[in-house]
Amino acid sequence: MKFIISLILILVSYGLAGFTIPYSDKELRSESNHLSDFVRISPDDAVAVPLASEVWLWHDGENLYVESECETDEDFEEGRLGSADEWVDCDFMRIQIITDVKNYYAYMFYAFPLGNHYDCIRNQSMDIDTGWNSDYESESTFSGNIWKSKMTIPFKDLRFWGNPPYDWKIILTRYFASEEEYYSLPYGTIEMGKDYFRTAYDVCLIEEIAQNRNYKIAPYFVKKYDLVEKEDSFDPDNIGLDFSYNPTSATKLKLSFNPDFSDIPMDEVENNFNDRYEPSFDENRYFFIEDLDVFGVDDNIFYSRHIRQPQYAMKLTGNSEHFSYGFLSAMDKEVKEDGEIIHNDDIYNLLAYKPKWKNLDIQMTLLNRMNKDYHNEVLVINPRWEFRQNQTVWTELDLSYKDSPDQEKRKGYTLNCGYNGEKGDFDWSINGCSRSKDFDTDMGLLFIRNFSTMNANLSYNREPEGRFLKKFGSSIWYHKAIDNGSKELIEENGGLNYWLNTPDKINFSINVNLGKEEYEGTNYNWNNIWANLSYWGIDWLGANISYSPGKGVIYYLEQTSDKDYLNLGLHGNISNHLSYQLSAGRQRYFDLPDSCIIDDEYWIGNVNLVINFTNHFSLKNGCRYNNYDYTEQTAYLGYFFNLSYEFKDQCFIYLGYKTAQDEIEGKYLVDYRQAYMKVKYTF
Repeated sequence: MKFIISLILILVSYGLAGFTIPYSDKELRSESNHLSDFVRISPDDAVAVPLASEVWLWHDGENLYVESECETDEDFEEGRLGSADEWVDCDFMRIQIITDVKNYYAYMFYAFPLGNHYDCIRNQSMDIDTGWNSDYESESTFSGNIWKSKMTIPFKDLRFWGNPPYDWKIILTRYFASEEEYYSLPYGTIEMGKDYFRTAYDVCLIEEIAQNRNYKIAPYFVKKYDLVEKEDSFDPDNIGLDFSYNPTSATKLKLSFNPDFSDIPMDEVENNFNDRYEPSFDENRYFFIEDLDVFGVDDNIFYSRHIRQPQYAMKLTGNSEHFSYGFLSAMDKEVKEDGEIIHNDDIYNLLAYKPKWKNLDIQMTLLNRMNKDYHNEVLVINPRWEFRQNQTVWTELDLSYKDSPDQEKRKGYTLNCGYNGEKGDFDWSINGCSRSKDFDTDMGLLFIRNFSTMNANLSYNREPEGRFLKKFGSSIWYHKAIDNGSKELIEENGGLNYWLNTPDKINFSINVNLGKEEYEGTNYNWNNIWANLSYWGIDWLGANISYSPGKGVIYYLEQTSDKDYLNLGLHGNISNHLSYQLSAGRQRYFDLPDSCIIDDEYWIGNVNLVINFTNHFSLKNGCRYNNYDYTEQTAYLGYFFNLSYEFKDQCFIYLGYKTAQDEIEGKYLVDYRQAYMKVKYTF
């Protein structure tokens, strides 16, 4: 029955004539620009929205206006205040704008009850990229049981091309937080794959959109004070400049000179004391994550945090009906200690081009890292073909070349091939990879060479909407890697997962994993079970507890050990202005030698407290802690606060403080302690 409903609604969606978004320099409400036929997509039963939800759209050549008028009831959740791109769990209205159907992505804009700003991009894999930002505005008013919102979305922030009329698509969504229900216009679920974008509602803009070149110049000044040495200084490193320019509606140029990231919070402490490979962290610096992603490479090929302190960074991105392109260049700063270079002033470059057709696209990216007498290049060629609805085959060929003074010239490759499919509640994937012994990508995360792997995954997800079960799902996976030369096993593992959500906002999940891996010439068997219980039914108190017993490899000792890991977490919104999040994890090993230097029991913890005085004035506080015992150090404690005030549109004052201390022989000794002030003004 569910399949028949979905099929009918898809056919109806394909038949939608859509409408022309009218031009008006003042508020416009008429039947010609009105939409209201929302249907439920989660749970997926196409039931009509229970409360009146009316939307009107118009434009003035520079902005798209989305005005909504929604009936509310006693379950309406208004959420809390939050700075830009800070997620808040509450009722919302959302519009997705698709200006490029062939490239399968949508710009997403949210209207929250308290006027918070949240914008992002949904890509063709249905992932959400919150790094993209725009200058859209949102305002809300309440009158009795009616919530009115109005979004002003500037066309200058969207990528589009050609002459009018502009044929675009939109998807409107209303979300009810108390019941966790989504209602959409038109009908469409992300399980539909690319059809989610194809069946969106057709809209047309007849009038020409103003060609706003959108210059932005943002100089900034940073003043830092070392509270340990009790000194400050002034040098050119305290001054920087951001510049952006839109030559056309489809291209954007960004330049940054001496970019400063003082206002970025500390990375959270993670349990990586027994990692086989160097740990990696998500990128959180604005230059590298903002704007449309056209480069199409992951951290294995380009890990931007290798660039520690850029002297300059430049990025040009563009999009057209038949292709997209991009160029990025950044030069790192040389770092010395006691006259010895510990980090080079390397230059990083990326050049990307992606032709696209209805069901086929080919990502081509050339990467380069270079310095005097040294350079490393990688060419990525990645075609993807959807040969049938929600059935995709893909290949990625990475070719590398490296020339450096300390070794011979090297050429290598990595070849990946895969297939992804979806049907109903099932989705599956299978892929293989082979890498040569001479493959090099100094721009990315490269840990092993000369191997071949095979991976397979099958998952099932349903929304039965029963009295005791709201959603549930299960998955099974398998992975194997062998050495290309010796044909010996490198690693092999597999696992099974099951999870469920109840209508009372309780989640339970369990993973079972078994595997073995080779390390320093010996094969080790390992296993673990991970179980988690979460609850988020009270706004001011959400909680989770997870427990993971098993046997793992201790790489330093070259042996296995029984172990377990316990994690506790709390989070919530104390008021419209105050939210918190804290976690504490305990790691234990049970059979380590008494004389070894590995700590057999330790804790790690992270605390975040956010005070939002308004949506433009916030104070973020954080504490980081671990008591891992090695050599003379027995604990680490870090603390920061960042005060951010947007006193004018895109003009900021930041004040902050951060410190790190190490416990040595029972006393905390300051590693560093620093205060800063940063002023950024945008013209």
